[in-house]
Amino acid sequence: MSDILSQDEVNALLRGVADGAIPAGDEPGGVRGGVRTLDLTNQEVTLRGRLPGLERVADRFARNLRRALAALFGQMPEVRVSALELERLGTFTSRLPQPISLQLFRLAPLRGQGMLVVHPALAAGLLEALFGGSAARPTPLAARDFSAIEQRVLERLGAQVLRAFAEAWRPVEAVECSFVRSETNPQYATIVGTQDLVVRLDVDVVLDAREDGRLSLCFPNAALDPVRARLRRVQANGDESGAAEPSWAERLRAALADAECEVSAELGSHLMSLRDVLALKTGDLIPLRTGREGPIVVRVAGRARFLGAPGVAGGSNAVRVTGRI
Repeated sequence: MSDILSQDEVNALLRGVADGAIPAGDEPGGVRGGVRTLDLTNQEVTLRGRLPGLERVADRFARNLRRALAALFGQMPEVRVSALELERLGTFTSRLPQPISLQLFRLAPLRGQGMLVVHPALAAGLLEALFGGSAARPTPLAARDFSAIEQRVLERLGAQVLRAFAEAWRPVEAVECSFVRSETNPQYATIVGTQDLVVRLDVDVVLDAREDGRLSLCFPNAALDPVRARLRRVQANGDESGAAEPSWAERLRAALADAECEVSAELGSHLMSLRDVLALKTGDLIPLRTGREGPIVVRVAGRARFLGAPGVAGGSNAVRVTGRI
């Protein structure tokens, strides 16, 4: 050091360090060093760029949702994807505002259940639009549970959202979103364990320049396992190379399509005592308690699957399917 600094300069530097005028241990450039904790078990990351196929699903969902919401709100909203994240369910539910509408749904043939979250601002906007409120004077939701009518309206919104989400998945996988139940308490809407990872998709809905409307969809990260490789193979030019390859579910359906199964229609039933059964003779009538319009239970391979009504088709007795069981 004596070759660079004089002895007087060295002594002055040492006195400054001893007196505290010159901080010791600073890194070059004045940046203070420190230890930063790195949790190797934390997998909460953004999925943008990691699963390009899922990004395309999210973008298609936003476009489909824009058309669906226009019919409900009476105006064309702006819909944009604001987040596509991987995080723990407990982290997601802990940040949910109140009051909140939670709708659980299945994502067949993918495993597990998903959760649709209608945030308060969007719920308030929908209720105002359908019940004659003024968009210029928005009314915040009261801190209470939704009434039966309000819940029914929000479920109607949820049906449109799930239809748009299923349609967005179609180029990748034929997915069917079916409603399970509604909840208002996140504790009763656990689709996986609180420490398990879920995919969170946030969509912002802008109505009348109000940017606080939001929908969130979350579903288990493990549900993507059958299609994860296909979601990674989507090319930048929009070619979904994995879409042409039939999935395991499609191959299974094709293999089962030609399988024969027994279909039977149960015209009715009547409870009789053994004495009455032994007394039956030719010409006796047994009431079946089934009207002209049914209902008749249609069984597939011995399991009740449909309801039907009796009739005649082509000169033979027939059953017209009227619903599912």
